[in-house]
Amino acid sequence: MGSGRLHEGVASSWFKRQQGQAGEVRAPIFLRSSHFKLPADPSVPIIMVGPGTGLAPFRGFLQERTALATAGKALGPAVLFFGCRSREQDYLYQEELAAALASGALSALHVAFSRQGPAKDYVQHHMEREASQIWQLLEAQQGCLYVCGDAKHMAKDVHRTLVALVQRKGGRSGTEAEAWVKALQDAGRYQRDVW
Repeated sequence: MGSGRLHEGVASSWFKRQQGQAGEVRAPIFLRSSHFKLPADPSVPIIMVGPGTGLAPFRGFLQERTALATAGKALGPAVLFFGCRSREQDYLYQEELAAALASGALSALHVAFSRQGPAKDYVQHHMEREASQIWQLLEAQQGCLYVCGDAKHMAKDVHRTLVALVQRKGGRSGTEAEAWVKALQDAGRYQRDVW
């Protein structure tokens, strides 16, 4: 429901101010290199956590992995934790994800439906259930973890779940687990694109 107020965007407002100017109008464009990308070595295991619109970059990751496999490259495991409200209403890429599983671009898919049953089910709950697999991929196989989506709740919950997982599976104290996760981030193996 709108508030009745007109809200103009930054770019559209800038273009509107350029109207009526004689001659050529030039728009400043700034390119930024993204650090949120697949490892250079496609055999490195990846874990992706992206509920809702957080799935967007991971669709690109899976398309790239499909192309790499087609080119004969060996792929490491790829696990996706995805979440949406309900299977019937907003599991929009179900067929695409099933095809990625069938092709081998995706090794495992864990889907959380937050409004499907009596209890809310979120991606971090699936991460807790798959703690052994996550620990194996991150610690033993030196994999990468990517998180994309809501910064206010989901990313914080996923981070807490990761720290708890490192404590439990790695036999570390809370401080040691936080340090391990920080080292993972510093090494570029735990990346977040959150808003």
